Amino acid sequence: MNKQTASFAERAYYLLEEKLVTLALVPGAMVSEGELIEMTGFGRTPVREAIQRLAHQKFFDIVPRRGLLVTAVIRSNILHVLEARKPLERLIIYRASLNAKDAQRGDLAAIARGLTIAHDRFEEFLKLDRKLDELVDTCAGNPFAVAAVSPLRSHCRRLLFFHRARAQLTDSISADSKMARLVARREFRGAQKASDGRIAVLERVVSNVDRLD
Repeated sequence: MNKQTASFAERAYYLLEEKLVTLALVPGAMVSEGELIEMTGFGRTPVREAIQRLAHQKFFDIVPRRGLLVTAVIRSNILHVLEARKPLERLIIYRASLNAKDAQRGDLAAIARGLTIAHDRFEEFLKLDRKLDELVDTCAGNPFAVAAVSPLRSHCRRLLFFHRARAQLTDSISADSKMARLVARREFRGAQKASDGRIAVLERVVSNVDRLD
């Protein structure tokens, strides 16, 4: 694959990932490759690459002769996601706390301030939540951990979109802002506990739900 095609495939992937997370691609729905080509505006090859990547990450099930099934948001699957995500986040937070440069620490503190005034603005919270993850990933400097955790985070954001009425946004905001401040202060033990707190908020969302679809 040449560089231009690879770039298109990456862009197609992020467009489809956003559609999945925000439920524009509805959990449990059947879609065709052609519909996704039309949705993204990219050609067959980059879209097919993106589909394969998202199927590997359990966002699509490829159904022969029928198309693509958007995976449902199921309690057991989310619990597996959270189980895998927790230790990866602890590793990233540990490294980010030790490695963050002064400018990055300032950016983390700014995100923490932004979170404290996000209140119940769901889209603003998710924007800052993603920005926080991207910044700590950069600080951590471990591309293998980042590659492993990124789709898990996307599954978690899709959960929040899907079940936003059940989620306690104030708890998520508190956990995010606390973690950002502690990483900025290089207090990695406290930051790791705050990271665990982010996971605990999601665990509470699914604690009494058999199926979220």
